[in-house]
Amino acid sequence: MSDLDQREQAQLGLKYIEDSIVGLLTRHPKGMDGSAIADVLGLRPDMKPEQRALVAAGVLELLVRSGRILWNETKRVYEDNPDVS
Repeated sequence: MSDLDQREQAQLGLKYIEDSIVGLLTRHPKGMDGSAIADVLGLRPDMKPEQRALVAAGVLELLVRSGRILWNETKRVYEDNPDVS
């Protein structure tokens, strides 16, 4: 398998995780914190809670920067961005 194939596989996996997070937040209109998102998606369940949140944090940051989800500073949760389909 070439490096390009590995990159494509990684990007596809990232897209699946991003889409799962957006779908999860769509079903939780009050929002969720990073740790809860990591728990629900089963991201590294063998890690301590604060470490699980770090696994999700990078993907969550990408989604916030792209505008697909929002960070609610007041509530300290991530929320679906209803303006993005």
